[in-house]
Amino acid sequence: MGHRATLHLLLIMLVTCGASGAQDFPEVRSKHNFWDTANKTLFASHAALEAVDFGITHYNLSNGGRELEPMAKALCESGTAGQLVFFGGRMAGVVAVSYLLHRTGHHKLERAFPIYASGDSAYGVAYSFAHR
Repeated sequence: MGHRATLHLLLIMLVTCGASGAQDFPEVRSKHNFWDTANKTLFASHAALEAVDFGITHYNLSNGGRELEPMAKALCESGTAGQLVFFGGRMAGVVAVSYLLHRTGHHKLERAFPIYASGDSAYGVAYSFAHR
């Protein structure tokens, strides 16, 4: 594929993605407020697990350990700042995905996603404690 064809393909992809991203979400009548007690509890428990995961990961990496998760490897092995960006980004991502599910009317998934993410963090904590 020539240089010109590659540019055309890139332009077509950008236009297509831009057009699809310009659509608004349909207004769905909510059954509950997003920041209700259940969500606050789910997000607080997930934040606590992320904080423990950050702490034990930081400890392990500072003492010669290595990051095994491919998506986290580049950030976590770049020092404390990279680890903060990774774990803070995970927390922000969980809240953002949950809010997107809330806005689109998927209320069961809105609650299930932070539970799944908390389980993932709990696994990371358990694994890190077992291998330090």
